[in-house]
Parts: sequence; C-alpha cells; structure tokens
Amino acid sequence: MSTNSFAFKDSQTQERFNEWRRPSRLKQISAISILTASLYLIFAYVTKSFIPADILPLATLVHVYLVPSILIVIALLAYFKIRYLLMTFLLIIAPIVAATGNMLIVSEFEGYTTYQTELYLIIFWVFTVSGLKFIHALLSGLLIYISATISAYLIYPMNTEAFVLHSFWMIAALSFGILSGYLLESSQKTIFLKKEELEKIAITDRLTGLYNRVMFDKVVKDELEKFKRYKRTFGLMILDIDFFKDVNDSYGHLVGDDVLLEFTKIIKRYTRSSDTVIRWGGEEFIIISLEVDKDGLITLAEHIRKKVEEHNFKTVGKKTVSIGLTLNKESDDINSILQRTDQALYISKNSGRNSTNFLY
Repeated sequence: MSTNSFAFKDSQTQERFNEWRRPSRLKQISAISILTASLYLIFAYVTKSFIPADILPLATLVHVYLVPSILIVIALLAYFKIRYLLMTFLLIIAPIVAATGNMLIVSEFEGYTTYQTELYLIIFWVFTVSGLKFIHALLSGLLIYISATISAYLIYPMNTEAFVLHSFWMIAALSFGILSGYLLESSQKTIFLKKEELEKIAITDRLTGLYNRVMFDKVVKDELEKFKRYKRTFGLMILDIDFFKDVNDSYGHLVGDDVLLEFTKIIKRYTRSSDTVIRWGGEEFIIISLEVDKDGLITLAEHIRKKVEEHNFKTVGKKTVSIGLTLNKESDDINSILQRTDQALYISKNSGRNSTNFLY
C-alpha cells in the first residue's frame, strides 16, 4: 500500500482517509479563512494612511472587498458538505486572486518591496495552513509562482537586481511550502494507517484473522437498527467444533490451532462476502448472515456442516460441527438473539452433535 503524498494505490483506503481527514480539514479551512480575512482587513486599515492615494482604491478593492469576501464564503461553505467541491475550488482560487491583486498593487509604485513580501507569504500559506490537499496546494502554488515570474519579467519588468532577489525568494517560498505540505500530508497518512492498524488489531482474532467479539456487538447492533428502518432480516449462526477438547488433550494446543485454522478456511470458503464471520472464543464461531430467510440460513448451515464432516483435518482426521441458528425478530436486542442462537446450539449438541437446529 503506497503512502505517497498524492494518493494511496488502494482507492478504498484513499476514500477512507479522505473521510477520516475531512472533518478536521473543514474546521481548519473555516478557522484559517476567517483569520486570514480578518488579517487582510487589519492590514488594509493599518496601511491606508500611508499607501499612495492613487493606489488606495485598488488596494481597498483587493484587501477589503475581494479577498476577504472570498475567504468568508469559503468559511461558510465549509459547513455544507454538498458544497465541498465549490469550497475546494474557491480555496484554490483565493490565493491566486490575492497574489494577482498584490502584483497589480506593487506594479503601480516604486516603493513596492515592503508590499511584495505578501506574495511570498501567500505561497507559504497555500501549503501550510490553507487546508488544501497537497495536490491542490501544488496546483495553486505553481500557478502563483508562474504568473508572478512572468509578471516580474515581462508585464511589469523589474531591474536585474530586484528580479534576481524576487526570483530567489519566490523559489525559497515555493520550496519551503512544497516540503512543508508534503511532510504534513505524509505524516497525516502515517497517522491514519497506524489508526487503522490499531483498530484492526482491536477487532481481529490473532490466530484466525477473523473478527472477534468486539465486532460482533457492532455488527449486530447496526443490523438491528437497519431492521427497524428497512425490515431486512438477518440470521445468526453459532458453530461449535465437536469434541475439540479431545484434540488439545491428545495432540496439544499447536495441533488444536491448526484445526481451528483449517476450520476457518472452510467457513470462509462457503460464506458470502456480505456475511460476517467471528471467532467467538475457543472452538466456537459465529456467522452473521445478511438479508436471508429461514430456508436460506439452514441451507448455508447444512452446507458448512457437511463440508466439515467431509474434510480430512491434518493429524486429527475427521471432525464434525454442531450448529445453532436463528433469525432476528422485532423484539430482539443483542442479548436476546444471542441467547436464542445459543439455545439452538445446545439442542444440537445434546441431540447427538453433528447437527443443525433452528429456533425462532
């Protein structure tokens, strides 16, 4: 899985990263847009007394009306998910507008060097605090750099000394900005992958790689909520390997682990991708089967039972499995549906094992 600063190679991972990062990005974008708009207004107020009178209307247009207005709109759009693309577009455009305004202002009078520092700050702002994704920040930053270089060389030419210094500080600002943006996004992706790894460890059985009890509560709770809204039933199945204790006692726990791994492969081979398979503990497993009726659930259980019966396990030979089944109903909670499935399993184990029983 790639962690380059542009995108994960796995599109699903990229989408999960985007969703994970989005709430904090929106807060950042909203806050920094309001702060930057405020600073522009303060800057306009501070400089109005000594900026040349013939340039004041242009400076006022840029620093009071144009740039702050765009930034305030961006801050408001950050609260509306349906306007996310528009907000991103304006966030890319806003620094370009600010930079263009700065270039127009400094071209109008000779004492421009003090005001030109705004241009370098804009580039650094794009990469470090704007909240733009790195690829979008790179697009905005490069457009500013190219247009500023063309402007300083062709449209409003500077003398050689000024152009060389200006070019150096532009390259410096762009370089620092790109490096900062790259490192920031890379570190966020590293944090995200570590978070996903820890979450996976928390919900995964170490031996079999199946989900554990933590995931059971989440999935059943979600499916019970969906049933209330959409009336989609789901099935619960508990599978218990018969006489598994004899395996551990006779062959040792390492062989017992091998049996559990082989059993896991059988279950995974014959369940659907929409089914959730859980190691409940010891030799007990649970399958949560979505959008299934009684006949379909029994057919699945019997298929697995027969495949286990037919399988020749390494070292221990033949083994069988007892299975308890149920479907959810209107009055169910997590405990009631689990208890009913467990009762069905109890019937299977006490009626000779290697059997399937359904309770509703």
